[in-house]
Amino acid sequence: MDSEQREYLLCGESIMLVKLTEVCDNGAVTNNKMYSLREVFINPEHVVMIREEKRMKELNERGKVAPELDKSHQFSKLTINRGQAGTEIVVVGSPEIVENTLKNSKQLLRG
Repeated sequence: MDSEQREYLLCGESIMLVKLTEVCDNGAVTNNKMYSLREVFINPEHVVMIREEKRMKELNERGKVAPELDKSHQFSKLTINRGQAGTEIVVVGSPEIVENTLKNSKQLLRG
């Protein structure tokens, strides 16, 4: 998994954002729903849960996610803290790989 980290200054405090690849649906309400990929930058401090997303893996194996994506890819669902509630996004990569990517950025920030 190719990851990129960017450091930003927010209210005088340095934060690290990590680039992941998000899987987005096309918004169609049909059985032939297709998905696309886009870059998303995540603050690792706000990720509260990572779990495997098997349904997306099955869709990818059937060619429903993105044609350029290898059929062997795994996917993870991230729960991101937004204060009163959370939001969930699906990203490319196994939970272990996503966890390591997020963990490495935290070590760089604090190290």
